[in-house]
Amino acid sequence: MALRTADDYLDSIRKRSLRVFYRGERMDSVVDHPIAWPAANCVAEVYRAALAPETASQLAVDSPLVGEPVNVSNILWRSRDDLIARIKWERLLGRMTGRGALRSPGLDAINALAVITHRCDRERGTAYHERLLAFVARIQREDLAVSGAMTDVRGDRSRRPATQADPDLFLRVVSRERGGVVLRGAKAHQTSAVHCHEHVVLPMTCGPDEGAWAIACAVPSDAPGITHVYARQPSDSRRAEGSPLDAGLPAFGGCESLMIFDDVFVPDHHVFLCGEAEYTQELVRLFGSFHRFCYGGCKVGIADVVIGAASLIATANGVRDRSAVEAKLTEMVQLNETMYACGLAAALESAPTEAGTWIPDIALANVTKLNVTRFPFEIARLAADIAGGAMLTLPSQADLEHPEIGPAVRKYMAGHPDVPTAERMALFRLLEFLTHGAGAVYFLHESLHGAGAPEAMRILLRREVPLAPFEAAARHLMAR
Repeated sequence: MALRTADDYLDSIRKRSLRVFYRGERMDSVVDHPIAWPAANCVAEVYRAALAPETASQLAVDSPLVGEPVNVSNILWRSRDDLIARIKWERLLGRMTGRGALRSPGLDAINALAVITHRCDRERGTAYHERLLAFVARIQREDLAVSGAMTDVRGDRSRRPATQADPDLFLRVVSRERGGVVLRGAKAHQTSAVHCHEHVVLPMTCGPDEGAWAIACAVPSDAPGITHVYARQPSDSRRAEGSPLDAGLPAFGGCESLMIFDDVFVPDHHVFLCGEAEYTQELVRLFGSFHRFCYGGCKVGIADVVIGAASLIATANGVRDRSAVEAKLTEMVQLNETMYACGLAAALESAPTEAGTWIPDIALANVTKLNVTRFPFEIARLAADIAGGAMLTLPSQADLEHPEIGPAVRKYMAGHPDVPTAERMALFRLLEFLTHGAGAVYFLHESLHGAGAPEAMRILLRREVPLAPFEAAARHLMAR
């Protein structure tokens, strides 16, 4: 198979018997439910792009594991060019969907595991790397969507996994059975997990006495014992109303879930770490840095849409040629290209590992994400400044189309005579979605907390970039 069509992907998810709850009721279909459909369609867009003539060269590459083209969401990075391309296609998909690739956590998980399993096998005599390569070959061959599941719910943040009042607050192995292990616990904030075929589970950092929590493995999304609680998002109920204009971005979206593991059995051939706690810190360092690195493309692509919407709204408002508006748009572009340049720099300074996997420069990957924790907020502020108050106080689509009051809405919500009122209102709703509605979950809040809180990046950056060489340079040049 290697490359699925979007329709085949959507049908494959429809056929899965997934246990998903939203607002206290079970979802019959995570593809066809009005709340979940835009997120499913966003994942499907990655499949479409890998086959579309205009984007296939960026979204599909030859794989040495299976000997045919595969989706870039499932590759192991084998060169500097792979990492440079990753930033570019992440931006492309962010621009195409206003959301992003959604399969990125799974991509980062398999690449981090490639490095760690190779190291563990060499030092401990395990056979994890071979298992991982077999898993990667299968997801490439079958073009499976894979989620990356690292974030535990963590309970009392002042306590380690082994000292929590409830040991299940970090996902753990509760028993080892013949042929596999049994998992209990939960993973939080799971991006698009309900729309994936497989979950790659990773541990958080574990101490020497926390081997039960040091588990990395692959689990099918329809494995018995997995339940998803679909997260609420700002303005999500608008999607169920059937009003495309009010939804803001009707075609695409994202979703998160609380993923509960209730004694889920994982066979040995899908286990990639089990008890080797000493490798978890490096695994977390790599996965976190890989995911922070990709934000230099993903969030940049979404910002492209925000900037474009702000420019069009300025035109609709009749002020696009004002110098103050031009200055704000220029600043937005400068901030966005700075994030992009930093992501590209991390790719350019990448290096190979003993596993053969290339990894981005860890320090620059974290600098990229630190920029992303701030710049999208300023871009959103400038967009709101340009748009004005109407972005958040619009009448509804039903009002616009109402036989009695609709003509008045069209008259009084009009802007520049060359821009139809409905188009002006749709632009406001799009920008509202991206900066205040459900889209703000990804463009703003995920920019802040995705792949770890900002302080985690600062801690890692302080470790990666020692100040001693800078001090030596200063001492060399100071007066004697």
